[in-house]
Amino acid sequence: MYKTTQEILDKLCGRNHEDCFEPLSGLPEFDPEKHSDGCSGGMSATYAALPDAIHTRFGSELPWHQCCVEHDRAYYYGGSREQKIAADKRLKECVESVVGKELIGTLLGHAMQVAVHIGGQPYFATPYRWGYGDDFRGNEDLPSRK
Repeated sequence: MYKTTQEILDKLCGRNHEDCFEPLSGLPEFDPEKHSDGCSGGMSATYAALPDAIHTRFGSELPWHQCCVEHDRAYYYGGSREQKIAADKRLKECVESVVGKELIGTLLGHAMQVAVHIGGQPYFATPYRWGYGDDFRGNEDLPSRK
């Protein structure tokens, strides 16, 4: 029986954990309609449920929705730990550029970066983890996760 989280991760991903950070090949080409849920963690779903007055003023999708889709593209294909860190940083910078680098944009971008840094680890069995495209290998008929 494993006694620590470290021992569990070592068993799943090898001692240096690089086995969980392999770039994926042989995947269907990334299709935002099939392979992206927009902004994960319920952010897009919550926005969609807001009153129509919000959507009339700000649009039918989160203003930074495309930042999340591009982040999903990187997560779909996976790769090295450094590539994950870079993808998470690009998400933060994109959100900041859309929302603005005033306090709210900086806070939102940073919060999203921290959330995906922690919640998007490749060894979590979530549909939005780093390298999640492995779930879709060889399957062109994927249900939308929207």
